[in-house]
Amino acid sequence: MQTTLGIIGIVLSLPAWGMFIAAVARLYRLIGSGRPSPGRSDQPLRRLAVMLKEVFFHTEMMRKPAVAIAHWFVMLGFIIGSLVWFEAYIQTFDPAGGWPLLSSWSIYHFLEEVLAIGTVAGITFLFALRLSIGGRKRLARFYGSNSIAAFFVEAVVFIEGAGMLLVKAGKIATYGHATWADFLTRHIATLLPASPNLVSIFALVKLLSGMVWLVVIALNLRWGVAWHRFLAFFNIFFRRNIDSKALGGLPTIDLEESVGVGTLEDAPWKMLLDATTCTECGRCQEQCPAWHTEKPLSPKMLMTDLRDAAIGGSLGPIVGDVISEDVLWSCTNCGACVEQCPVDIEHLDHVSAMRRFQVLAESQFPSELTSLFKNLETKGNPWGRNARERATWIEEARRDGLEVPVISEGVEEFEYLFWVGCAGAFDDEARKTTRAVVELLHTAGVKFAVLSKDETCTGDPARRAGNEFLFQMLATENVETLNAAFEGMPRRKIITTCPHCFNTLLNEYPDFDGHFEVFHHTQLLNRLVREGLLKPVPRSAENRKPITYHDPCFLGRHNKVFDPPRELLGVSGVQLQEMPRNKNEGFCCGAGGARMFMEETIGTRINENRAAEAVGTGAEEIATGCPFCNTMLTTGVKTQESRPAVKDVAQMLRDAVLIDGQLPPRHEPAFLDEPMRRKTEKPQTPPTPESATQSKPAPAVPAPSGVTPPAPAAPPVPGGATPPAPGGATPPAPGKATPPAPGGATPPAPGGATPPAPGKATSPAPGGATPTAPGKATPPAPGGATPPAPGKATPPAPPVPPAPGGATPPAPAAPPAPGGATPPAPGKATPPAPGGATPPAPGKATPPAPGNATPPAPGKATPPAPGSATPPAPGKATPPAPPVPPAPGGATPPAPGKATPPAPGGAKPPAPPVPPAPGVATPPAPGNATPPAPSKATPPAPGSATPPAPGKATPPAPPVPPAPGGATPPAPGKATPPAPGGAKPPAPPVPPAPGVATPPAPGNATPPAPSKATPPAPGSATPPAPPAPPAPGNATPPAPGKATPPAPGNATPPAPPVPPAPTLNQQQEEEND
Repeated sequence: MQTTLGIIGIVLSLPAWGMFIAAVARLYRLIGSGRPSPGRSDQPLRRLAVMLKEVFFHTEMMRKPAVAIAHWFVMLGFIIGSLVWFEAYIQTFDPAGGWPLLSSWSIYHFLEEVLAIGTVAGITFLFALRLSIGGRKRLARFYGSNSIAAFFVEAVVFIEGAGMLLVKAGKIATYGHATWADFLTRHIATLLPASPNLVSIFALVKLLSGMVWLVVIALNLRWGVAWHRFLAFFNIFFRRNIDSKALGGLPTIDLEESVGVGTLEDAPWKMLLDATTCTECGRCQEQCPAWHTEKPLSPKMLMTDLRDAAIGGSLGPIVGDVISEDVLWSCTNCGACVEQCPVDIEHLDHVSAMRRFQVLAESQFPSELTSLFKNLETKGNPWGRNARERATWIEEARRDGLEVPVISEGVEEFEYLFWVGCAGAFDDEARKTTRAVVELLHTAGVKFAVLSKDETCTGDPARRAGNEFLFQMLATENVETLNAAFEGMPRRKIITTCPHCFNTLLNEYPDFDGHFEVFHHTQLLNRLVREGLLKPVPRSAENRKPITYHDPCFLGRHNKVFDPPRELLGVSGVQLQEMPRNKNEGFCCGAGGARMFMEETIGTRINENRAAEAVGTGAEEIATGCPFCNTMLTTGVKTQESRPAVKDVAQMLRDAVLIDGQLPPRHEPAFLDEPMRRKTEKPQTPPTPESATQSKPAPAVPAPSGVTPPAPAAPPVPGGATPPAPGGATPPAPGKATPPAPGGATPPAPGGATPPAPGKATSPAPGGATPTAPGKATPPAPGGATPPAPGKATPPAPPVPPAPGGATPPAPAAPPAPGGATPPAPGKATPPAPGGATPPAPGKATPPAPGNATPPAPGKATPPAPGSATPPAPGKATPPAPPVPPAPGGATPPAPGKATPPAPGGAKPPAPPVPPAPGVATPPAPGNATPPAPSKATPPAPGSATPPAPGKATPPAPPVPPAPGGATPPAPGKATPPAPGGAKPPAPPVPPAPGVATPPAPGNATPPAPSKATPPAPGSATPPAPPAPPAPGNATPPAPGKATPPAPGNATPPAPPVPPAPTLNQQQEEEND
């Protein structure tokens, strides 16, 4: 008979195992069909450890200890009892048999005895509990659960446990051999006959009960109460926030790849795994604030509805076909469902994914959210208030004598950035909390600062409402602002009074490169009390009024901050009376999940439910740590007979530290931890040329044959150099223009370029022109180079030290490379004659004999030599723009265009200074720096030049650098002859205040009238000696009409090549801009 029973067991188990394996494969295909769920498989060892801890220690179920213990025995009876269950295959054939080796160990029999008793007792308790709770009342946690499946599973478990005991008792009754390990079954054996067949029958019953269970669940994939026995391990292993007890932020998605979940085909595999794992225990439903206030949302039924639709192959939209819109939008994101779930189902992630699709893809959302999204996008806050109003509370505090440091006002040293938040800046009650926190920080001597008007909403309402695009926009903007505020700090600490901001900054901004140490204000205030920086005045027992504390969801449940607020209340001298639902089981106020900005039209209001619970404690005040909770509870208590005041913990602590109604004396401001910002000494430039920061000129190098080496010019007046505007344009000082010299000739600006004809504007050379406001004259810099005698070359000046104020000097000079002549650019420039000199063109002006200064003929003006500084009419000072640098390799071609006439006698233009980087102030070249007069003007756009008014002085285009080899290419543009009449040098300009740069009026330069270049006479010029530097602040112009030739001597080589200047096309584009 035993053989027959054994064969029956094998024959019946084969189809059962086949059906079960097929069902497992179907589930695997279903879950595997989901979209990717990133971040689920990292840290496998850590995940394995968490999974084993939660499974074998039941850490997530211990909130209900009795249930946890009963379930623990049932669970172990299933896992370890499987070994005993498979032993039934042996016992049906051989009643006295068992596992080799194990069946002879007493410890094995002891474990089998304990597990069998625990399984029977545990499942009996759970069965009775389900019956007592029932599933008919709405607030029962088993409401909506599949009771038939639950009772079937519990019955099978009971039979399995009973079968383990009966097989052992039958073997003892038949074969004896009872040991200490059989402490219960030895007594049961006395009630059974000695029969080997009875033992085989008990074994077959135990075996077949398991086979029936496999067949039934294989046919019912919707029975989560059965399938969670296999799937819970994987669901816990693949949970998202594996490193923390906190719930963490919502996952960030790539909006180019997904806009949420609209159908089950869009669902990620973790969403499908969560749905099929749900055991329908109803713990989430029992804590859900929406379900408790008669709304249609039940987290349990949300998951079971998704599971049933997925297994049923639903292809329609989830919202509408599977769940209703009211189910989706009733969620407050309080996290109670996620916190309570014993198998780590992530309801909030799935609600968020479906909301994203409704908002971003379908534009189907509650009408109240339209104004929320618009206000966040345009005003940066949910209420559409002007950003200037963020500073209102600061102005009020300062009027009361309370210091509030603002980062944008030049705060250089702070330890904590106080993130005020939208409610803290705009809501009247929340501003009281903000003021209390500032007063406490000020009293404790904490170094803090605020952003004031630079703050923008963190984007939490947008993300929780499903507008992920808007959230990411706000998050990116805020991260840039915060990173700039914390620049140079080794630690980046933020405190905030809003738990929503706290959660977003701490858990969600790291996805956008925002890594900060974020503290809730109760955490920091608690530390200040512990360290003695804040000392509440003690109260006697009779003065301790009863209060209750409401846990904000995003502070407590989401981030596990429970104790600091309660400790502060304890030292504030109050009597804390807890509400029945507190800490992890705390009830939501109803403001989360963007519900703060939506109307509540279904069921009772959540805030009224919570307010009634608070009033029921008999508290005279309700404390909280969230501005949203404060608003909701303040509204909720108005419906109660007793109306206790609602205050933030910070306000209560501030009141507790007052002495006779006044704040105690302030502690000396100091860092609580190490200094946040290292102090660095600002570089100081002495006014003397021997300053340590002065650039040394390059050593003198003999000039090649036919090359005119330049001589250094005088250094600029300290503080007088005016840096050019970004893009190369050098702004002159605004003011009135000085009348030109008699005869109408306008002297050129330093740099040697020819002034344009009246009514024409000179186009700037590549690298940026020196624009002048209409009607302005451009005088030379004090201490500018003295124009050489005709026939002599005026060498460029070497680099000089920067003017005090931070101007950056150009690079040191370097000698020109020897070699041949530099070919000119396409245009009308005449190639130089052999020997390095350029023959004059026919019909052009012939330079005078060397050594004597020849005044211009009446009615004509002689253009100065490039690089010479001819003082213009008195007016505002303007530094020259940097000229075009030489091309690498020794040959420097000029820019396309007409040639600019050089000075008579083959004068050579100076070396170009380094063009300024955008946004960096660069002093003008030595000898050409023109200090502006102290004034204010509107700076031009980068790279643009201002055209002069007709008949007014206009600075010419800067000269091009000397070409290595002796030939000097002309400057870009066409040369413009001066107006008829003798050129008369003006009076010396008035030096400006040191370090003041005066920009010109905006405008664009207009190219001058075409003209031919006047080449110098053949021959090489003798390099003059460098002129002596003038006294700082005084510029001595040469006598009118005379040129002072420099003494002969060795020339200082020009500067090394600098980055190439813009091309003509770039120049034209800049002019067009």
